Amino acid sequence: MTNDDRYISQEEKAIIQKLKSEMFNALTVEHMKFYKKEIDKIYDQAERREAFLEKMEKREHENPIREFFM
Repeated sequence: MTNDDRYISQEEKAIIQKLKSEMFNALTVEHMKFYKKEIDKIYDQAERREAFLEKMEKREHENPIREFFM
């Protein structure tokens, strides 16, 4: 899995940077794995959020009747 910063917000970037610094200061491998998992979760969530937004935009453009009633 590649971590792509395209979908990451500024807040998420700050959190990831903090998690990376904590990961490098971790005392055990288990702690390092924990921080890595948390970073991966943030990237996964950002990708899912972007896919959802794209899906909603696509639906909005495909359904012109909705605009008629609004």
